[in-house]
Amino acid sequence: MKRIELTPEEIAVIKQQLDGEIEVWSATDEQQKHLTNVIDKAEARLEEYPDDYDFGDDLIAWIWSEYQAQEANA
Repeated sequence: MKRIELTPEEIAVIKQQLDGEIEVWSATDEQQKHLTNVIDKAEARLEEYPDDYDFGDDLIAWIWSEYQAQEANA
């Protein structure tokens, strides 16, 4: 699988979103830009899985989990 590359800003908004500090609809323009980038990266990652793969109900939490697993194995 391709390596997930997240910027420090993307990591920050992931943590803010997971901690309930921000939501996509209440985020600033800058935060929304970074969240959109994270979502795009998550969707690209999902393309590497079978069509019936179940990532759960939170795409951002899923990509964060994938990223943390990748970093733990690096």
